[in-house]
Amino acid sequence: MDRQKESIKTFNLPFFQGVEAIAGHHIRNEFRRHIHESYIIGIVGQGCRIIDDQDGPIKVLEDEIFVLNPGRVHACRSGSPAGHSYRALSVRAETMQSIACQISGLEEKAPFFKHVRYTHDVLCDRIRQLFTIMDAPESDLQLESMLFTLLAFLIRRFSASPPPIDKSQKAKDSIKRACEYIGRNFETYISLKQLADVACLSPFHFQREFKKHIGITPHEYLSDCRIREAKKMLLKSGDIADIAIRLGFFDQSHFSRVFKKSVGVPPGKFRRTNMVR
Repeated sequence: MDRQKESIKTFNLPFFQGVEAIAGHHIRNEFRRHIHESYIIGIVGQGCRIIDDQDGPIKVLEDEIFVLNPGRVHACRSGSPAGHSYRALSVRAETMQSIACQISGLEEKAPFFKHVRYTHDVLCDRIRQLFTIMDAPESDLQLESMLFTLLAFLIRRFSASPPPIDKSQKAKDSIKRACEYIGRNFETYISLKQLADVACLSPFHFQREFKKHIGITPHEYLSDCRIREAKKMLLKSGDIADIAIRLGFFDQSHFSRVFKKSVGVPPGKFRRTNMVR
């Protein structure tokens, strides 16, 4: 039987400082005892990952989650003869601490996680969704928002001393300013931090309040603005590739995918059906 080739790929997320994504496929290598300076948050996609630390061997099975605090001494190996596959995030301690501070509005320590292995359907779904979107995001804002939401959820639900949510934030006018900003700037690159700064809220509270007041996420609101403008431009016979670039999409295929998801048909068919001859 042919053995599938081992591979480990890492890539930075430029819009989110302090976070690196890791994809390991068919890993059979045994990693000696070592430590990471960052948090490692991962999910096993296939096979079994064994993490050896001071508590002994910990088996992480398919669709189970592993979390390692910075500085935790451990070794890793596969519990499956054919190797195992996983996806993980490497997150700097200061990034996690910053999110914890945003949640409470107070000075917080970097979160600490008591366990290495976790089984939780919601957390598992969020990690899988994040990595699925990472392969073909609709926008950087979408990926940035999903990543931030995931890390905040992890801290609030699973850290040893979860920070309380600061409920003193009053955001109605702040969210209105953010919507107006998106309406004026939807053709340009927009980050979560930009929107949070416009709203004078932390990114954590901005996302929370935006969904509460508007009913959809900032990314969905941005996408709606771009698609509304795209429909107008298509009916004026603009070049589809040019429209895609002008409205901030990665390329024409990306634009077509998002347009069809929103409108139900590809841009070309929408134009042919709706143009007055």
